[in-house]
Amino acid sequence: MRLEEILEKHIMVDLDTVQSDRELLKQIQRHLNAAGLYPGGDSIDGLYGPVTKGALVSFCKQENLNNMKTRWFGRSFAGALKKYKVEEAIAEEGADNATPENIEDNSDRIVSAENVSDEDNELFHIFLSAEDKEKHGAEKLAFLDKGIEKSRYKEDIDSYPKRLEQKPDGKEIVSALKSKDGDAKDSDAFEPYPHVGVIPKIDNKGLDFLHKDVENACVCIGSFVGDELGASWLGRKALDNDQYWSSTKILGIINLIGQANRKYPNSRMENCIVRGNGEAESFSFEDLAEDVMTYGQKIGTSNSIAAMFKRFETYYGLEDWTRKMTGNNTLEFRGMYGDSPFFNWPQLFDTRSQHTLVKGAPEIGRGSNNLSAYDLTRVLSMLAWHCYLPKAARLPGCQWHSLQTLVRAMGKDTARYADVAIDQLGLNKAIASPVILSKLGFGISDSRGSIELTYTAFIQFIDSSSKSEKGQSKLRTLAMTLRIAKQLAGDVNAQAREVDARMATEVTQILRRVVSEELV
Repeated sequence: MRLEEILEKHIMVDLDTVQSDRELLKQIQRHLNAAGLYPGGDSIDGLYGPVTKGALVSFCKQENLNNMKTRWFGRSFAGALKKYKVEEAIAEEGADNATPENIEDNSDRIVSAENVSDEDNELFHIFLSAEDKEKHGAEKLAFLDKGIEKSRYKEDIDSYPKRLEQKPDGKEIVSALKSKDGDAKDSDAFEPYPHVGVIPKIDNKGLDFLHKDVENACVCIGSFVGDELGASWLGRKALDNDQYWSSTKILGIINLIGQANRKYPNSRMENCIVRGNGEAESFSFEDLAEDVMTYGQKIGTSNSIAAMFKRFETYYGLEDWTRKMTGNNTLEFRGMYGDSPFFNWPQLFDTRSQHTLVKGAPEIGRGSNNLSAYDLTRVLSMLAWHCYLPKAARLPGCQWHSLQTLVRAMGKDTARYADVAIDQLGLNKAIASPVILSKLGFGISDSRGSIELTYTAFIQFIDSSSKSEKGQSKLRTLAMTLRIAKQLAGDVNAQAREVDARMATEVTQILRRVVSEELV
């Protein structure tokens, strides 16, 4: 590897590669020498040790670069280094095996907001290279369709509900935010989580760092002050209604759980089946919900099953329920998903109590689905933070024992942008008790002439990469919804790869700022 290749091919290499690539490291050492930060002579040996590390730290500080924090080196680093001219004589090889230093502090990989445009561009090219390498197209994208089977978090899913019940103990684990009476930052950015139907104050400048292709976005960061969960809301056109495709499929499922538990609070969704009126076949609620998230078609298509879940309420009734949850009285939610309902007159039946809990509703009042990024973020946070919220802020009627079924299903979403972001930031070895819930949405709109990608996600983990002053790990918890839309032009498959790479980039940028506590 050479610095010229990094510049010309938009390559990003990690610190481990720099340490082990002696040709590249020699070239770096020569330029550091030209900058007056590293000795010459026999020290130009391609071996990574304390002197080389110190020179790199000094160089990055001098050039206002954050590469030693991120542990990734790309065009901005190579360009700055190449300003210091050297004669590219090939030095004699040193020892055959270099022993790189072990860097145990994973927080070195967390990036601040410095040089964000360059960093954003470099990240995008990393993810786009992954798309191009796999030669994916609109029918199968590298991150949108990555799937749960290869996710490192697949085995964690059954533990998600229990993890979402646990609050910081204040001893070994604290919340990312400390109270005003504590020894850390102010908590003014965090207000109590709003009651049902109340729209919170949203900081409409807080997401200005996102790429222009992100048309709409809403991020809600949670943090405890004592036993009370506070929330900080940030947005970009967060309340503007638009098409969010399949991301909205979670709403009909949550509505059904609320209907069932209002009448039968002890009935658990894990014991329920769905059957059609007069139909011989029946299927478990959990398997049906899972098919909506995974597109596995073990039972039916995601679209047909999601359409069926909406049939448990009138279209006007479901729209009104969604408005009452979020407070957005202008949203529309009376559309379907392109396929006929799997059962047009479904029944939810509890196999334990032998009760029919909910039946299909009259099919009247069809319309469109036009919601906001805020609406989806709000409902998902109400689901995931159910155990943290006061009764007045909870999903009405819903019992946690039933919501857990949906939590497990959402853990299996095929889109894995959060996984990719955690790996990219080097957090995978620094976190514990992860929870990742999400729902993708993707489509090409002929009427608008655009290709559109949406992602609604909840991410929570215990972070040991940047501990408190007392050495405690921090609970990070947030919900987000992003919508990317680009006008169709040229190769649709190429554009699909671009929006997929862009979504991976922006989710990574958000998570980076959450961990470095730059968003509040």
